[in-house]
Amino acid sequence: MLKEVIQVFERKYQEGSIPGNKDFFITKEHIPADGDYIILHEIEGGFRADKPVKIKMDKNTRMVETTNPYFDFIRSADYMSRYLESNKAIADKNIHSNNYLTLFVRKENLFNGKITEETLTSYYEVFKEPYKKKYTRPQLRKAYEAIEQKYGKSDVDKIEKIESWVKENLFHLDIERDSTYLKLFFYYDLEEYRKESEKYILTNIYNSADYNVVIDQTIYGVPNNNMGLNAKKPFLEQKTRKNSVPILLSQEEVLLQKKFFDYLNNMAAKGRINLYFNKDEILGFDDQENPDSEFCGYFIRVEKGMEPEIHDFDIITSYSNQIRPLKIKNVLKIKASDLEYRTVYTLSTLKRIIDTLLFRKYLSKNYFRAASKIRIYDETLKKNLLLARKSMFDWFYKGIDDNVWEVLKRSCLDLTKDSIYRGELWKDGGRARELFNFYISLKYYFEGRELMDNSLVDVEKLREKVNQEITGRIESDEEYYFAVGQLTNYFLTLSKAKVKNHFLSKPILTAKSNEKIKSELKKLYVKYMYDIKIGRRFQNLYGMVCLYNIQRQAVNEDALLAGFLHSSLIYEVKDTDNGGTAIDTENKAN
Repeated sequence: MLKEVIQVFERKYQEGSIPGNKDFFITKEHIPADGDYIILHEIEGGFRADKPVKIKMDKNTRMVETTNPYFDFIRSADYMSRYLESNKAIADKNIHSNNYLTLFVRKENLFNGKITEETLTSYYEVFKEPYKKKYTRPQLRKAYEAIEQKYGKSDVDKIEKIESWVKENLFHLDIERDSTYLKLFFYYDLEEYRKESEKYILTNIYNSADYNVVIDQTIYGVPNNNMGLNAKKPFLEQKTRKNSVPILLSQEEVLLQKKFFDYLNNMAAKGRINLYFNKDEILGFDDQENPDSEFCGYFIRVEKGMEPEIHDFDIITSYSNQIRPLKIKNVLKIKASDLEYRTVYTLSTLKRIIDTLLFRKYLSKNYFRAASKIRIYDETLKKNLLLARKSMFDWFYKGIDDNVWEVLKRSCLDLTKDSIYRGELWKDGGRARELFNFYISLKYYFEGRELMDNSLVDVEKLREKVNQEITGRIESDEEYYFAVGQLTNYFLTLSKAKVKNHFLSKPILTAKSNEKIKSELKKLYVKYMYDIKIGRRFQNLYGMVCLYNIQRQAVNEDALLAGFLHSSLIYEVKDTDNGGTAIDTENKAN
């Protein structure tokens, strides 16, 4: 798939080139590193230095100030002049530039002895005598010769003139002693920059010159992007082939691939880590955004590291941000809630609700982070995040909804119960109740059912039975489990502890059989019978539960949780103003 995506990139790259800067499609997204950038103009007898251009990226916007008239030149020259990696530095790894027209160093190294006149001498000697000082091995020599024949030899007089100015002035520049960069740019045409940088890049771009081969006078080698072929990784080799390396690219192909990864790096630096490619466009988004229109093409998830790292890729056949209307309903009729009860029409909105409500905003930060590096101290939350994140990511960013409901169902129930155990219930509201309302809304969305009066059971009918003079009968498993939930919460209100321990409900809320439920209910009854007040409501409810024989063996978790989280029918008081029954929201358990 990488080849197809690079073909898309190549078209956009060529379309985006401008006179004097064929790399404009890449450089327009390039953000130079923080530091002081000095432009030097050639004059008679040396160079004239302009006032340093200070560049510092805003960490919130991921943008830099671009008003300086030399900024476009700096951005393009900086992009072309960086070394590939420290192991492939020109002479010393503390000099980060790749051609004699530039000098990139960290300021602190000018004062701690890492950059000396001898260091500078060895740097410029490579450009004056490349075959003696650096490209002595046959494979590297052939690669450099091929580029030198195309672009010509470097101007030794110009190199010596630049070297002389640098040695005389570098250590006397008025700069702050910090860890940011000092970068010198000798002001020449960008085409000259491109030629000099490509001499370095095309010679050093391959993983290792040991794997280079020449076929019909064209050099081929193993690319270095996202690959580390060496003696310690024999498993990457194709042992059944005469040439065992996994891939060989020509210099033209590998340069295009490098430019593609440079583009990925620029996008990642700006936080646009979710990339969508098709024949018409390349779109980049952060984790808070989604494509607004329908999309069909290729998807790449990239992260910024020592080099851009591709963490995920896929072919998208039918992504759309529009979804069937999802009604988030207040099933439990709670009065105080941070959850907005409304109809959701877009996947991006639903994504924000799931991230915020279910995963406490940890999901969007940890789609691909190693489990050991995720700093979540709620083990239930962390477990569910790790189990759900792959399915959620595929749904939110690729439109792939396979097994989404199964994953959401498990996480909603698990996190709702955990919220109960943690005591996240309070007057007229609570996170556990919000989670349950959202879970039931999702259930009817995915399973295509209709709510009965916005609830799982006919609560009004059960209320009548609880308040009547003669004990009635429960008529369904749903009604039975709802009543069990009501009783469980009621028993917990009888605790004399200063802090109510909702963890005592766990044996019932996690029970896998009715026998276990009735056994645990009996334990609670015995535990708190000393404080149970004589009254028909409790007696009716507990009597109906004891007399009912379930129809199905499976425990109805939904009705059980609904009963536990619903306002108590036992603690209801008469609404004398309206002549009816009102829910007493000041449930003692909460």
